Amino acid sequence: MELRDSIIQTIAWFDLFDFPLTAEEVQAYLYNYNKPLHIKEVKGILGQLLEERQIELIKDHYVLPGRAVTVETRKTRKFIAEKLWNRVKLYGQYMRNVPFVRMIAVCNNLSYNNASEQSDIDLFVVVKPGRMWIARLLITLILQFFGVRRHGNKVAGRFCLSFFVTDKKLGMEELALKPEDPYLAYWTKLLSPIYDEGAYEEFKKANENWILPAYGLKFSDNAKKHLYVEGKSGLKKTMEWILNGKLGDGIEWLLKKTFKKKTLAHAQKLGPEASVIVSDDILKFHNHDKRAEYRKKWFKAPLPLH
Repeated sequence: MELRDSIIQTIAWFDLFDFPLTAEEVQAYLYNYNKPLHIKEVKGILGQLLEERQIELIKDHYVLPGRAVTVETRKTRKFIAEKLWNRVKLYGQYMRNVPFVRMIAVCNNLSYNNASEQSDIDLFVVVKPGRMWIARLLITLILQFFGVRRHGNKVAGRFCLSFFVTDKKLGMEELALKPEDPYLAYWTKLLSPIYDEGAYEEFKKANENWILPAYGLKFSDNAKKHLYVEGKSGLKKTMEWILNGKLGDGIEWLLKKTFKKKTLAHAQKLGPEASVIVSDDILKFHNHDKRAEYRKKWFKAPLPLH
C-alpha cells in the first residue's frame, strides 16, 4: 500500500473513536505499511494532505475536515483515563494475588487513554491451563466485594471480565474477522499489561507474526508503562501450592460444571451480533461485538479509502 493511502486510512480509523493523532502517532499506528519509514516522510505526506484540505491540523493533531471538536474530546478523555488508571492500580494490587493468573491487561479504549464518562475498564486475563474457572471466580469475587464489577446497568468506571484465555491460546489471529479485522489488530497492539509473569512476551511472540505482515503494526515497549514490577506475592504462592493438586482439580471441575452450563444457556439467548466462546482455553463474553460495524463505517469514510 502507498504511504499516502496508509496515512489516510490510519487517521480515518482513529476518527471513528474521536481520537485525533499527532504525526508521531500516525507513524506508530500506521496501518498496513511495512516499509522502513522516517518521521520526515510521514510529515511530508501530512503536509501534502493539509494543502489538499484532505485533513486539518488542530493543536498538533491531524483530524478529518470538520472534526476539530475531537481534539478537545481527546483532551477530556485523557483526564478521565487518568482517573480510571488510578482505579486499575488500586484494585490491581488485589487481583494480582489471584492464584494461577499469569497476566492481567487492560484492553479497548482505556489501553490508549480514550475513555469516556460511560466507559468501563475491560480486562484481558491470562491464566494457567486447567485453572480458568477458579481464577475467574476469585477475580469476580474480589471486584464484587469492592463493588467495582460491571454487571447489569452498572457500567461506568467498573471492571469488565469478558475475556479470559490460558497461555495455550495467546494467539488472537484465529478470532479475526475475514478478510480484514483492523479492530482486533489494534486491540492486540495496544494491549496494556498491569501484571505479568512473562506471559506478555509470549503474547507478543504469538501475535507479531500476523499483525506485522497483515497490518503493518508493531508492538511498543510503551505498552508496559502501567506494568507492576513486583513478582508473585507470598499469598499467591501459598494458594497455588494448595490448589495445584487434586483439590484444585476437583474445585475446577465443579466450577466448570456449574458455570459452563449457565454461560452457554445465556449465550443462546443473545442475538447474532454477540461473540461468545466457552472452551477449556478461552472464555469470551461480548454481548455486542462491534468489530464488523466499525469496519463497515471505516470503509464508507468520505476519503479515498480502498
